Amino acid sequence: MFFNFKNLILIKAYFTLAFFLISSGPLVADNHSSFKQVEATGRAILIEGDINTSRKRALEDALYIAALRGGANIDGFSAISSNTVINDHSIVKATNKVIDFKILSEEQNKEFLSIKISAVVGNELVNKNCKKRPLNITLLKGSYDVHSNVPSKLARYTPIWFKKIYEIIPKIPNVKTSNKHDKSLESLKKSNVNSSFNYNALTKGLPNIQAGDYSMVPSLYLAAMSGSDIFSNYMIKLELNIYRGPNFKLVSKKSYELPIKYQFDSKFQFFKNISTLDINYVDKEVSKYFLENINSFLLELNCQPLEGVLAINEGKLIVDLGKKQGLRQKQIGIVKGLNIENSMLNNSSVIVHTREVYDNYSVLLPLNENLKLANLDNMTVEFVE
Repeated sequence: MFFNFKNLILIKAYFTLAFFLISSGPLVADNHSSFKQVEATGRAILIEGDINTSRKRALEDALYIAALRGGANIDGFSAISSNTVINDHSIVKATNKVIDFKILSEEQNKEFLSIKISAVVGNELVNKNCKKRPLNITLLKGSYDVHSNVPSKLARYTPIWFKKIYEIIPKIPNVKTSNKHDKSLESLKKSNVNSSFNYNALTKGLPNIQAGDYSMVPSLYLAAMSGSDIFSNYMIKLELNIYRGPNFKLVSKKSYELPIKYQFDSKFQFFKNISTLDINYVDKEVSKYFLENINSFLLELNCQPLEGVLAINEGKLIVDLGKKQGLRQKQIGIVKGLNIENSMLNNSSVIVHTREVYDNYSVLLPLNENLKLANLDNMTVEFVE
């Protein structure tokens, strides 16, 4: 293969572009990376008598560079004739998009107009957070049910197993519980309508459930399994229902079933007795099964985004989440569904970040200070890691 001077220049330009992208940010964006804040400067030729067009082009250039700094894929191909490279082509495509931005400065000289921006870039996959954060769970009154065809030994252990649910959850790391097993979900919903006239609320008090906190209602069922098996089989079914916030919005409901091959199905009592599983062994297996699945259930809860409702209070933007729900200083949140006039972005998302974080609420600031806070009132914000 032969190279001429023109080919060397093209190759050098290609590697220069690659070096720029490597030094500016990751070459290939990690699909599980967090949103990040970057700065970028765009330039455009100064058009005499049409400053607005120059500004628009410079801003578009800055937005493109910001997206590249969030991550980029590089593809290329060469045109070859008679074993000689006659042309090189490279394609640079941003793997992230600009969610929101603000203009930091604008400069002009005789030929060019430059605009410097601060932008937040990211992709859709990072909306799913699976990092452990504090979970505040109020354990409410649940229920258990034993069918009449269940042997007495298993039936007597059912309330013991039901009690273990309330004992397992507080021992899980990052989980803080409030045991209110004497209060039902229905009574709390009724009390919340007007707690000042509710007798139970006045005399016994109600659980203080914040917007980012949870309530759990467990259920346990034990019944015989139908079938033609020579063994008498029984099924333990654990059901977990978890609700978020003071309005008790159902966010997850799952059931877990554990079959028990308990004893040989025979008319002879002797064969039944010698084939019956030891109740201590059954108890150990049930406890192990509960621990594994409750852990798995709460881990999935950590993968759900942390959401809160925005409000304006004394000229400040407030969200009903704080340290107890896992918020940190300078944590980024996304507000979707806004209609932003004259926006350079194709979406309607706005970035906010925490300025002051308290136990159960936080003060936020939008990335773009020119945005009116009133536009964010009563909107939902979703926080990302």
